[in-house]
Amino acid sequence: MRRVVPAVLVGVGVFLLVAAALLKFYAYPALAVAPIDQDSVTNLSAEDAIIFETDPNFLREVVTDLSVVNTTRGDVEASQEASDEEGEEVRVWAGTQTITSDDGAIRSQSRDRAAFDAHTGEAVDCCGGFSESEEDVRVEVQREGLIYKFPFGTEKETYDWWDNTAATTVPAEFVEETDIDGLTVYKFESVVPAGVVGTREVPGVIVDEPDEENVEADVSYANKRTFWVEPVTGAIIDRTEEQRSILEIDGEERAITTEANLSYTDEQVLENVEEYESKASLLGMVNGLFPLVALILGLVLIGLGLFLGRRDTGGSAHAGGRSVTPRKDVSKV
Repeated sequence: MRRVVPAVLVGVGVFLLVAAALLKFYAYPALAVAPIDQDSVTNLSAEDAIIFETDPNFLREVVTDLSVVNTTRGDVEASQEASDEEGEEVRVWAGTQTITSDDGAIRSQSRDRAAFDAHTGEAVDCCGGFSESEEDVRVEVQREGLIYKFPFGTEKETYDWWDNTAATTVPAEFVEETDIDGLTVYKFESVVPAGVVGTREVPGVIVDEPDEENVEADVSYANKRTFWVEPVTGAIIDRTEEQRSILEIDGEERAITTEANLSYTDEQVLENVEEYESKASLLGMVNGLFPLVALILGLVLIGLGLFLGRRDTGGSAHAGGRSVTPRKDVSKV
């Protein structure tokens, strides 16, 4: 029995070392991936936004509250095929954005489809990525940078964020570490400077050209995004956008088509905190606490087992080599 105990301790210790390695290098990478079957709805709102009323009877700027609903769903089959082709975990998500004014009218609706690395959040050029800002008018898009989320294990550094409207990446710079309702988050800011992103044919009266029936105007767009990111999962807990889109003629502003300060609703932020607080805690323990505890305990048990084994071996050897004093033969005395 004394020889069995050291062997058991060493065996359990080795098991714990293997478990620590599996948790760190297998379980964590398997868990730190974006869901393949994503199905979510994100709500944003903007108060006193300026939009352009395009009804033929009302060609004017209108102040209204906006409600924005983003629906995102994962394409499981496309994700599996892309993962096999790319040799890494790829996710293909499709989204729909619907913007509604406070009178219940749908002001715009757009769709998109994009592929990205399930671990890093970086765009992957595959799977028929597109953007559709007008019904049934799809434009093929080759995206770069981050799309839907930040990477698992987000660092305090600058990331490239893809902007659909500008059709380019924009640096998202780390600002500070803070918290939302007790949940640690990293704050990032991304600024899209004002610039022409396209042209649009509009009635001349809209852009102060009453003598012209239709005029081709430049569309200028600017945006400032602020992200509050849970760093373990890379999930965006809160987000604001300061969007501004105008019509220009020869570089001169003629009409505002959109001016809105969008942000996640309070209910959306609360929902995000509740969801990702537990996910971040579990993922953090799988990546850090659990492997560390298993490693330390494994080393302690192995050391204890080896110590007990050597002590027992040493004790047995001493007993086996012990000298015995010969007994006197009293008959010869």
